[in-house]
Amino acid sequence: MSIRRIAGRRIIILCEGDTEEIVVRYFVRRQWKVEGLDAVGLHADNLQGSLNRIGTKATLYLQEKEVLGVFTLIDLYGLTTVKHDTLDDIGRKVLRVQEWLRSTVKSVRLSEFHPCVSVHEVEALILAEGGALSMRLSAPQIEPDPNAETRNFLNPPSRRLDQLFRVHKKRGYQKIMDGTPLFQQMHFDPVYHTCSYFRGFFEKLKDIARSAIDNSL
Repeated sequence: MSIRRIAGRRIIILCEGDTEEIVVRYFVRRQWKVEGLDAVGLHADNLQGSLNRIGTKATLYLQEKEVLGVFTLIDLYGLTTVKHDTLDDIGRKVLRVQEWLRSTVKSVRLSEFHPCVSVHEVEALILAEGGALSMRLSAPQIEPDPNAETRNFLNPPSRRLDQLFRVHKKRGYQKIMDGTPLFQQMHFDPVYHTCSYFRGFFEKLKDIARSAIDNSL
């Protein structure tokens, strides 16, 4: 099926900030094309940290018939709007954030709003893949971390990256300057297979795109 026959059809991803937009632009879209899904567009909308705009933006996007669905890509770490109990596990925290996000959207197409949360930050994907980070820091001892998504909430991925950069580069980690080439160079499979929350996000994106492509045949 040619792209022309489903022109304009797209999925919106409301990104918390620059790093999340970089993930969509350079990491997710690359795999999107590899899997032959680019007949459906992926549009990253950078919220610049203004999570209070999610409800309004999602509601407006869902009024457009060409929009197949609206996703979020926001970090669990640092989200102070939603309060958690001390004994809550990661799964419960994610569900509570998703419930809050859904409550902000006022649309008859609420079922097509898919709140996705990065655990604990999208920088966890860099640590999960490991190889690109090892090359950028010229540090062969750095290996992929299959548990990167679930590491200590009090020492989030961006902080661990900053510590590694200070050891090996004598400067801190910079989200755009370092994050862009890292996500451009990272292999997809190690992240997909070890980061269950990211995998769920990507699989839902694929399900919607494949359904649109199949229905256009």
